[in-house]
Amino acid sequence: MGVTRNGARSFLTVIAKACALSRLPGFRLGLNKILGPADAASLVAVWEPLCIFVDFLLATDDWYNKRDATLPDAEGSEDEPLG
Repeated sequence: MGVTRNGARSFLTVIAKACALSRLPGFRLGLNKILGPADAASLVAVWEPLCIFVDFLLATDDWYNKRDATLPDAEGSEDEPLG
Protein backbone atom coordinates (compact mmCIF):
# COMPACT_ATOMS: atom_id res chain seq x y z
CA MET A 1 0.00 0.00 0.00
CA GLY A 2 2.83 2.40 0.72
CA VAL A 3 0.98 4.47 3.30
CA THR A 4 1.48 3.89 6.99
CA ARG A 5 -1.86 3.40 8.72
CA ASN A 6 -2.99 2.03 12.04
CA GLY A 7 -6.19 0.39 13.19
CA ALA A 8 -7.75 3.65 14.38
CA ARG A 9 -7.41 5.25 10.96
CA SER A 10 -8.84 2.19 9.25
CA PHE A 11 -11.70 2.02 11.76
CA LEU A 12 -12.72 5.65 11.13
CA THR A 13 -12.51 5.14 7.36
CA VAL A 14 -14.82 2.13 7.61
CA ILE A 15 -17.25 3.99 9.89
CA ALA A 16 -17.38 6.90 7.42
CA LYS A 17 -18.15 4.46 4.58
CA ALA A 18 -20.80 2.68 6.69
CA CYS A 19 -22.42 6.04 7.47
CA ALA A 20 -22.53 6.86 3.76
CA LEU A 21 -24.13 3.48 3.03
CA SER A 22 -26.67 3.97 5.79
CA ARG A 23 -27.93 7.07 3.98
CA LEU A 24 -28.87 5.13 0.86
CA PRO A 25 -32.57 4.94 0.02
CA GLY A 26 -34.21 1.88 1.51
CA PHE A 27 -31.72 1.44 4.35
CA ARG A 28 -34.24 2.20 7.11
CA LEU A 29 -36.87 0.01 5.47
CA GLY A 30 -34.43 -2.89 5.27
CA LEU A 31 -33.29 -2.33 8.83
CA ASN A 32 -36.91 -2.39 10.01
CA LYS A 33 -37.50 -5.69 8.21
CA ILE A 34 -34.33 -7.27 9.61
CA LEU A 35 -34.47 -6.03 13.21
CA GLY A 36 -38.07 -5.02 13.66
CA PRO A 37 -39.25 -1.44 14.14
CA ALA A 38 -38.36 -1.07 17.83
CA ASP A 39 -34.82 -2.45 17.57
CA ALA A 40 -34.19 -0.57 14.33
CA ALA A 41 -35.25 2.68 15.99
CA SER A 42 -32.91 1.98 18.93
CA LEU A 43 -29.99 1.31 16.59
CA VAL A 44 -30.68 4.44 14.53
CA ALA A 45 -30.87 6.52 17.73
CA VAL A 46 -27.24 5.61 18.41
CA TRP A 47 -26.03 5.38 14.80
CA GLU A 48 -27.13 8.80 13.52
CA PRO A 49 -25.30 10.84 16.22
CA LEU A 50 -22.18 8.73 15.59
CA CYS A 51 -22.37 9.49 11.88
CA ILE A 52 -22.86 13.20 12.57
CA PHE A 53 -19.74 13.16 14.76
CA VAL A 54 -17.69 11.32 12.11
CA ASP A 55 -18.93 13.75 9.44
CA PHE A 56 -17.84 16.62 11.69
CA LEU A 57 -14.35 15.11 12.07
CA LEU A 58 -14.02 14.69 8.32
CA ALA A 59 -15.27 18.20 7.60
CA THR A 60 -13.00 19.94 10.10
CA ASP A 61 -9.78 17.99 9.70
CA ASP A 62 -8.47 14.85 8.07
CA TRP A 63 -5.89 14.31 10.83
CA TYR A 64 -6.44 10.58 11.22
CA ASN A 65 -5.82 9.89 7.52
CA LYS A 66 -2.50 11.68 7.29
CA ARG A 67 0.75 9.79 7.08
CA ASP A 68 2.46 9.00 10.34
CA ALA A 69 5.55 10.98 11.27
CA THR A 70 7.35 7.75 12.19
CA LEU A 71 8.62 5.13 9.83
CA PRO A 72 6.72 1.85 9.97
CA ASP A 73 9.84 -0.06 11.01
CA ALA A 74 11.06 2.51 13.55
CA GLU A 75 11.24 1.25 17.11
CA GLY A 76 8.20 2.32 19.08
CA SER A 77 6.13 3.11 16.01
CA GLU A 78 2.38 2.87 16.51
CA ASP A 79 2.23 0.82 13.32
CA GLU A 80 4.45 -2.05 14.46
CA PRO A 81 2.83 -5.44 14.09
CA LEU A 82 2.03 -7.05 17.41
CA GLY A 83 3.91 -10.17 18.38
